[in-house]
Amino acid sequence: MSGIHKIPLLLLVVIAAALAIILWVLGQSWLAADIAPGGTYLTKSIAGLAKDTLFVPLKPLMYALIILSIGSSLAISTGGLGAKFSRVLTFFVGFSLLGIMAAMTAFLLFRGIDIGLADPALGAGAGDVNEIPFLKKIYGVLTSALMISIYAGLLFGAALKRLDLGRQADQISDLFIQGFRKFLQYTIPLAVFGSITLALNNEDDFSQLAALFKLVIPYVAAMGFIWFTMVLITAFVQKRGIGFVLRAVLPQALVALSTSSSIATLTATREACSQLGANADEATPFYTIGATINMVGTLIGLMLLSLFAMQAFGLDVTLVDMLTVGLQSLIYATAAAGTPSASIVLLEEILVSQGISAEYATYVTGIIITIDVLILDRLRTALNTQSDSMSTANGLKLYYKTPKTLRG
Repeated sequence: MSGIHKIPLLLLVVIAAALAIILWVLGQSWLAADIAPGGTYLTKSIAGLAKDTLFVPLKPLMYALIILSIGSSLAISTGGLGAKFSRVLTFFVGFSLLGIMAAMTAFLLFRGIDIGLADPALGAGAGDVNEIPFLKKIYGVLTSALMISIYAGLLFGAALKRLDLGRQADQISDLFIQGFRKFLQYTIPLAVFGSITLALNNEDDFSQLAALFKLVIPYVAAMGFIWFTMVLITAFVQKRGIGFVLRAVLPQALVALSTSSSIATLTATREACSQLGANADEATPFYTIGATINMVGTLIGLMLLSLFAMQAFGLDVTLVDMLTVGLQSLIYATAAAGTPSASIVLLEEILVSQGISAEYATYVTGIIITIDVLILDRLRTALNTQSDSMSTANGLKLYYKTPKTLRG
């Protein structure tokens, strides 16, 4: 089984999808039917169990990873932000705020497209539309399981620092991330196989799965706009041409698109920073932190998926709703693990907090996983890592233009 980790995840996903289609063509519909040993019908199918191997344990694993990552990072931290990081952070935040505006604009421009998510009135959702008052939504966000995990991570970090266990916790966190990535290598292909098998054996689900590919249009529009904006800003800050910036960051983008992992792209990010003129060793702490907290691509992805799902469910998505989901996506994206498609589980958190039933949120997340692994997550990761390198290089450039008396 160890050999499976040497196979690219994309290839495993394609194999899983092809196997599901082949078995469907061969008439193996029993894979999507309830298991019935001895005439006793159970409530799960083989395809459903395959999908659950990812989605059932993913939430608790994600929460544990957030607590451990935040705790270990705080426990080994020393001093304040520093003048260098404060400038890099300005670009992290600035690009993310631009990402919120780009996602809102893309949703408004393309909200008329039919992405195939089921109308709850037809039975795919679960229950009536439940409009939640604004203050109650905010309360739901602040008290969600994800936010509680973040709070717990802060408390855990303070405890670890007091006990001087930061370095040990950081090593455990690294091991946890490695194990988490291996877990996803097994379970994402299973989830794709299960999701496609269930969709192929349900005509409505299959048409919805096909229609979901229309999401690529607003995705590319929003992320392409932000990427080009980042390139223009970087060219201005670096006092170099657009061609110079493109030559520096495009190799990094290719690695991100092929791996779907911010962590796996760190080496390419280091080279991109160097090509942009930043000292690679000096830049390392900043883009490494960025690979964890700077997730403008994930922010845009979560926001667009949430807004389109809310609209399909029947909610009247207002400007306030869009801003709320944008803030939520900003916080949740920061907490997402830098591993393939891990952030997709956070979609459920956002949808439920906005008044969507848990059953419908689970349904939407399950049917989106296939297109997410094939296309959407790769676009998110590419934008995340491009923001890491350009923000780091720009922040350091501004730092060295600052009078010495202001340096930290």
